Amino acid sequence: MEYEAAVKGRLKLKGTANKDIQKKLKKKNKEKAKNDGESSKTKEQNETPQSYKQPVVKTKAQLKFEQMKEEQQKKRILEKASKTHKQRVEEFNRHLDKLKEITNPLRFPDYFGVRNLFRLKDLFDAKVHYGHKDGTLHPNMKPYIFGSRLGHIIFDLDKTTELLQDALNFTAHIAYKGGIILFVSHYPQHTLTVENAAKEAGEYAHAREWDFHLLTNSEKIYKGVTRLPDLIIMVSTLNPQMQEHTAVRDAAKMCIPTIGIVDSNSNPNLITYPVPGNDDSPTAVQLYCNLFRDAILLGKSKKSEVPSS
Repeated sequence: MEYEAAVKGRLKLKGTANKDIQKKLKKKNKEKAKNDGESSKTKEQNETPQSYKQPVVKTKAQLKFEQMKEEQQKKRILEKASKTHKQRVEEFNRHLDKLKEITNPLRFPDYFGVRNLFRLKDLFDAKVHYGHKDGTLHPNMKPYIFGSRLGHIIFDLDKTTELLQDALNFTAHIAYKGGIILFVSHYPQHTLTVENAAKEAGEYAHAREWDFHLLTNSEKIYKGVTRLPDLIIMVSTLNPQMQEHTAVRDAAKMCIPTIGIVDSNSNPNLITYPVPGNDDSPTAVQLYCNLFRDAILLGKSKKSEVPSS
């Protein structure tokens, strides 16, 4: 074979070898073209054009729902745009007033429903209307007396009902605010009843002899800063010697509100919420303890219902 080099360009082959190489190159180019054409056809077959995709068909219900949504959004936008700053402030204040009505029990005369805890007949069945003998009547108890029968004083249960409802309402308010309530009794026959009522209500009881200056000198007695009770419920305001209970005067000195069951021979002047009635009958004492226990539980249950701010 003869070879010849050109001055410019690539090295060229001359003779039969050049023709063979050119034929081989043509075959390779044809094969490449065929392969490229087949691959492009498969891609076109796999890829479906957008025109062949199935369109999403919406039902009438879906179209109506979308229209409703659009209309609601337009209304909200128009309402927000039409309201002035004063109108928004007024609406916010109304909302606050509603919340205050729910969370402020002082706006309601009977927020806790203590009037439904008992009836006048319950007091009569528990012998609350029986007092002591005629000669033992205290002058300050005359407004609460209905009369006398067979030498015994009879209480006016209508007045007792009103005063007992006020006392129960005040007790529920103290429990609602998280106050400490102390049950006090000096009679041994009522010890178990008073302590059980305090335990069931989650409060405290003192059914033993009362030490002098237990409230007025609490820092030295307990040797530290102690929290005094926010309310004292006295099942009886007299001690077994028929003298005024020491806790009545101590609580008055320390400005602690008291609720006391005052019998016909008791002085109600130093009691914040006096409840005229029999303080000797076990059935009457049991009724008092149950009512005050239920009032405390009502106040605590209402407190748990209100969301914490």
